[in-house]
Amino acid sequence: MRQVLLRLAAMSAVAACAAAPAQALDVLGLYVGGAIGQGQVQATAPSLNASDFKENHSAFKVVAGVRPISLFGVEAAYLDFGQPTGTLGALNANVSLKGAAAYGLFYLPLPLPILDVYVKGGLARLDSTVKVSSSLFALDRRNTSFTAGAGLQLKLGDWAVRGEYERFSAAGGTPGLLTVGVTWTLL
Repeated sequence: MRQVLLRLAAMSAVAACAAAPAQALDVLGLYVGGAIGQGQVQATAPSLNASDFKENHSAFKVVAGVRPISLFGVEAAYLDFGQPTGTLGALNANVSLKGAAAYGLFYLPLPLPILDVYVKGGLARLDSTVKVSSSLFALDRRNTSFTAGAGLQLKLGDWAVRGEYERFSAAGGTPGLLTVGVTWTLL
């Protein structure tokens, strides 16, 4: 999965450099977008005295944000880490992890107007469900905690191609999300 994401990002970068005008505008404003990638889901079930659950699975997110000035922005996202299966101790387990997040973004000043590097931080509210051995045991959790991430964005007029990594605290673990996506600036 990682190799596919890296190839997609490389192809997007090459295409963007070929298609980008000689002088790119710093597009600011309201934007929407989506991304796909890989989520690393982690969970614990202390009542089972079992080892932790840790699996990778395909994931997606949908974002909306606003960038009122070139250095700062805010963003809201819906995140779905999928439903990986694996083991929790010696038992078969299925974990579902999804929720919403709100971020503040800081864009690093760069001399290239078509490229943005940014860091983000905020709060995420994630719902997790751990089902062990075909509903023998189920644990539902809702966590609201700090989240942080970083990303790279290649701007193509109103469109942008993004690569991001984010880290969360939920379900007794620290799940992560690696995505590649696009955004479109509306205003």
